[in-house]
Order: sequence, then structure tokens, then C-alpha cells
Amino acid sequence: MVMKISILYFILCFLAPCLRAEDPGMESIGAMNVQLFFATNEDPAAAGGIAKEVSETELKNLKGIKGLDFEHYRLMGRDMPDILKGYENWATPLLPSKEILVSFQPIRKSGDRKLQMVLEYWQSKRKVFSVNPILTKGKTLYLIGPEWRKGRLILAVKIEKLNE
Repeated sequence: MVMKISILYFILCFLAPCLRAEDPGMESIGAMNVQLFFATNEDPAAAGGIAKEVSETELKNLKGIKGLDFEHYRLMGRDMPDILKGYENWATPLLPSKEILVSFQPIRKSGDRKLQMVLEYWQSKRKVFSVNPILTKGKTLYLIGPEWRKGRLILAVKIEKLNE
């Protein structure tokens, strides 16, 4: 009897890793690029020491947006989190600070290049705005954020990778 229980225990311990269920919602379906910009007509040093110059290509894209008539643009930070299939995902573009966060959750996929999601911008643990855009892989969506330090914050989101 003791021998049978020992064998059964051994078999269960050996097979236990194979028996655990996989969570399909934890599957990565792609990767997102989240950038935070600061735009101002005043002294760009107001952005602080972490702000970096914006590339010429990015500067051209930002100046091409109607309604954005700022003299100076600075990159405050970026994050490239995975997009999990069934869960809310978080990006922290202002690392190491968690003062500004972006949450996003996929709603539905349209073909192999488009993904609709719930996208929320959080500042000081408060949701500032929420949108449900359909993002196209490789195409940047710019969202004008709140006023900050005599300027404006601009959020740029882009799907870098989207699994088929």
C-alpha cells in the first residue's frame, strides 16, 4: 500500500508541471512604442534635465500637426511594452517616475496591420483622457495632452510589432 502511494506521489510530482493551465490572455500579440514629448514657446529647459532633442524627422512630423504651433519640442521619454492579448497593459514613458502612465488594452484586431484598443493617459494617479483608436502598425498617433510647465505634453503611440 505504501509502495502504491509512493509511486502515485512520484507520478503526480513528475507530471504536475505539465498539468498546469496556460493563460491565453498572457500571450504577447505585439509591441508598442510610447513616447512623451514636451512642446513650448518658452524656454525648453523648463522640461528638466531628462529632456532630449527631437530628431529632424520627428520634429517635421510634430510641426506638421494642425494646431501645434510651438517653437520648441523635447523628448521626455519612451517605453516599448508588449501588447498582451487579454489584459490591460501599462507603459511608463517618463521612467523612472510613475507620474505619467499610459494604459492600453486590445479590443479587436482588424487584419494583420490594425488593432483597436482602449488607450488611457494617467497623470498623478488620475485619468486625464481615454480614447478608443484603431492603430495601424508602423503609423504614429499623436495625442495632445494637458498643459505642463508653460507648455503642452504630447503623447505619441505606435504599434511597432503585431503578430499575425
